[in-house]
Amino acid sequence: MTTELPNRILRERIRAIRAELSKMELICSGTLLERMKTCGKPSCRCATDPEARHGPYFEWTHKRDGKLLHRVVPTDKAEALRGAIANYQAIQRLLKQWEVESEQLIDARFPRKP
Repeated sequence: MTTELPNRILRERIRAIRAELSKMELICSGTLLERMKTCGKPSCRCATDPEARHGPYFEWTHKRDGKLLHRVVPTDKAEALRGAIANYQAIQRLLKQWEVESEQLIDARFPRKP
C-alpha cells in the first residue's frame, strides 16, 4: 500500500472536521446550571415542600481573563447558551481530532530515520 491512500484519507477527515467547524455560529465556554430555589419566607410552601421550590433559575459560570464569572440568566438566554456551550465542547473534540490527523500527516511526510 502506498502512502497516498492514508494521506488522502487523512486529508478527507480534516476537510470533514473543517466543514463541521464552519457550521457553528455561537460558542461559549462554561457551565449552565438549572436550579430550583427557596425564597426564604417561612410561610411559603417552598420552605417545607421541595417540589414547590421556585424556578427554574439558570446560572452560567465561565472564565474570562483568568477570572471566574457567575451570572444568573433568563430562560430565553439560557437556551441560546446551552447550544453555544454544546458547540464549544464539540469544537474542542473536533480540534483534538484535527490535531491527531495532522500529526499522522506530518509523520507520513517526514518519516523517522532509523
